[in-house]
Amino acid sequence: MRIDMWLDTCDPWSYLGLRHLRTAMSRCEHSTEMEVYLHAYLLDPDLEAALDKPRIVALVESGAANLEEVNEADERMRALGAREGIRFDFDSLIIAPTSRAHRVIAAAHDADIDNDTVAGPDSLHLKVAEAIMRSHFEMGLDISHPEVLIGCAQDIGMPPDLAALAVGDEEWASRVYSDYQMAMHMGVASVPTYVMDSQFLVDGHQTVTAFSNILATAWDNARKDHA
Repeated sequence: MRIDMWLDTCDPWSYLGLRHLRTAMSRCEHSTEMEVYLHAYLLDPDLEAALDKPRIVALVESGAANLEEVNEADERMRALGAREGIRFDFDSLIIAPTSRAHRVIAAAHDADIDNDTVAGPDSLHLKVAEAIMRSHFEMGLDISHPEVLIGCAQDIGMPPDLAALAVGDEEWASRVYSDYQMAMHMGVASVPTYVMDSQFLVDGHQTVTAFSNILATAWDNARKDHA
């Protein structure tokens, strides 16, 4: 069964969503027959370099939210993350473009194909995406910086030379742009968004229990279609 997920590495809901999806898959008896394909969705496609101002200042100045709204949203996310062992550090967070991060994630999928490790919750593809988001949200690192991305790749066992190649190669840049254009064409308006077996669209925050039910339903329907 194929699972497509659109996400952005600067989106906390995507971080939680990926964590919940992987957990639900690890509890599913059919996980070794499920393949997840991550796709880039750029929440700020025009951002070209990391901002040199605190995140909360940038958000308020942009008009995206006022100070009270930002603080309330951050507290809610910290509480949700704490239940999953995620320590969101919004005060140290660096706003940076995410295209390079998505290139490395795409390259990790290529490595999975070469290693025959595409299926299941522990593919390089999924682990490097989670490592990059951990660096962003919990460690306050600039995930547009090549050294940070290469370090994330090394940490989860992805060849660092492949990550270095992906950061600067236009092939992967084109794939990131294609993913984003596909999302626009499909009408994807928010992340995370999931498509189960090319049939069922699921968007927004899902608990592990909800994901477990969604995976079971999608699996049963996939088996009926192939019967």
